[in-house]
Amino acid sequence: MHATPPQTIGSLEVTALPHPQGCRAYVVVDPVSQEALVLDAHLDQSLEIAARVSAEGWRVRWVVDSHTHADHPSGSVPLAAQLDAMRVAHARSKHVGVTHLPDDGEPLALGDLAVTVRHAPGHTPDHLVLVSEGVAFSGDSLFIGSVARADFLGGDAGHLYDSIHEVLLPMPDETVLYPGHDYQGRVHSTIGAERASNPWLQLGERDEFVAAITANKPPEPANMAALLRLNVEGTPIPASVSAAETVWLVEQGAAGSVVDVRELEEIEAAHIPGSRHIVMNEIMQRADEVRATPAPRLILCAHGIRAEMVARALGSMGIGGLQIIRGGLVEYMAAGGEVAGGNLGAVNGGGSCAASPPPMA
Repeated sequence: MHATPPQTIGSLEVTALPHPQGCRAYVVVDPVSQEALVLDAHLDQSLEIAARVSAEGWRVRWVVDSHTHADHPSGSVPLAAQLDAMRVAHARSKHVGVTHLPDDGEPLALGDLAVTVRHAPGHTPDHLVLVSEGVAFSGDSLFIGSVARADFLGGDAGHLYDSIHEVLLPMPDETVLYPGHDYQGRVHSTIGAERASNPWLQLGERDEFVAAITANKPPEPANMAALLRLNVEGTPIPASVSAAETVWLVEQGAAGSVVDVRELEEIEAAHIPGSRHIVMNEIMQRADEVRATPAPRLILCAHGIRAEMVARALGSMGIGGLQIIRGGLVEYMAAGGEVAGGNLGAVNGGGSCAASPPPMA
């Protein structure tokens, strides 16, 4: 993972931190006071952000989750603790340990500057958008060329339409837009560019938008229950998972979260269909492939010993959300898990937070 070069927008300095899974974290800094805000950090990014903050001499006042994340583990808890910052989320999130619940329109001060919090429900009821002079951090509402989905965690397509049209689109065309996700490697857009080219914004009527976004439901994020226990309740993801529970998870669609670290000949003999193969000796060089895997990442070998070694190595790199499959593939098969031989085939990514493309006439 590599941060993009800082960009000055108005009086603020913005550093984007793309994640291989498509998530976007941001560090927003007042360059005069060096006070900073961290937005939507992935758990994998906690060490990287803390190191950058220390190197730059920033003082982080706020660590913000724009909404309840269902597709990735939030890094807000360790970051807020390490940086002695205040955790921020909307009151409807009910996140355990959040210390500041801002009202709609409330400013979060950074030196003599401020970033304003806007309540923008739709993707989730607790969703926030952050705005300041010339910039909008849209979280999971308006994406580059797309919009967020609104079909789980209390999402509401009508509220999403209202939030986009009442909070974001009234901003000037030149306003720089930083989304909470992008699955094509893009970092930012502008309100004007989205107004002109985003197909979802060409659906002018609310009813038309709602009908389109509810017509083709994409797959839900993998392992959502474990992620919600972490992100809402603060319950850590356990370091291991039983073979029997892994069988159930795979049956629910989480095969794309299995990282098989065995040798190629072992894979060809038997593997979990839809799993990801990264041989143990290559795990450090291919760490971004692990990061791109939906968490919790289920680390698999034959019996569990190699998986433990891999988990320790990945943990030393700051990669979180790792679970060793106890007993490995041997116990998985004994528990009735389906396996296949030959080529692994396609890996199922487990769903995204973007809506499916709207039907076009």
